[in-house]
Amino acid sequence: MTDRTKIQRLLTVEDVSKVYGDTGGKFWAVRHASLAVERGECVAIVGESGSGKTTLARMIMGLVEPSEGNVRFDGEDVAALSRRRQDRQRLAARMQMVFQDPRSSLDPTMRIDNIIAEPLVIFGWSAADIANRVVEVLDLVGLSQDYAQRLPAELSGGQRQRVGIARALSPRPDLLLLDEPVASLDVSMQGQILRLLVDIKEKTNIAVVVIAHDLGVVRAIADRTVVMYSGRIVEHGSTGQVFGEPIHPYTAALYWSASVAGERAMTGDVRRALANEPLPAPQRVTGCVFRTRCWRKIDRCNVEAVRVDRNAGQVAWCNVPLAPPIPLRVSA
Repeated sequence: MTDRTKIQRLLTVEDVSKVYGDTGGKFWAVRHASLAVERGECVAIVGESGSGKTTLARMIMGLVEPSEGNVRFDGEDVAALSRRRQDRQRLAARMQMVFQDPRSSLDPTMRIDNIIAEPLVIFGWSAADIANRVVEVLDLVGLSQDYAQRLPAELSGGQRQRVGIARALSPRPDLLLLDEPVASLDVSMQGQILRLLVDIKEKTNIAVVVIAHDLGVVRAIADRTVVMYSGRIVEHGSTGQVFGEPIHPYTAALYWSASVAGERAMTGDVRRALANEPLPAPQRVTGCVFRTRCWRKIDRCNVEAVRVDRNAGQVAWCNVPLAPPIPLRVSA
């Protein structure tokens, strides 16, 4: 019998770390992170600024090589592929990225059809195939053919982001990585783009990785969520599990901070803990990375953070995990 898990697994991140600096002072941007993405699945990576999520995304795309561990795409080592020009181009056709700010990511001097066609020209598509594909992806992102002859300055922010998505989809990639895809848009446009992304995923069965800090974005699109703090993954599981019954106090803090009701429910101990500065990561740190802010810490947190498995696939690393359901008030 064929192993279906191997067929469906598209991306595997295996115990990767990224270190910057030298013996005079090392900065661990990401520490021992592991995750997997199946075909047709959307995985969100969330956390505060400086949590390491963007560095992890850059390692997934082959833009940064891990200091430890490896990233495998469809069974092949991404770092090794990225070192060889021909393999790097083949990889780029299968892994595409949508950037946060469509205004700065689109060439203002190029027409929309040429922007969308640019990756296809690089990958050697014929002129006829390029013309057909431009028509297809404009329709896929909800733009009429009239937009093909326009310049980015003639479009709204939401329309420009649709063009950015169309450009990424043009070579028919297997994986789409979105870096804060709606952060620069107003609220009404955010909803439209999120609905578009859900529709595209359903129509194309493409795998999606979303980098985000907005939990509303995550809940709208992600099947599974990975929570990062100070370079480490502290919890992961289905999106419903992670934000419905979080295990790690940091995940709960993100949940509480995302709504007025949640902020009102927090006790003074929790508020003081979250007001503290995050733990810097200049070197390999033992123990729980959230311990300097956590209102539930114990002595053991200075030494290690134990793994907690719950709810068939929901995992966190915490010595004093939250008990389900999520408590709206936390005692000292």
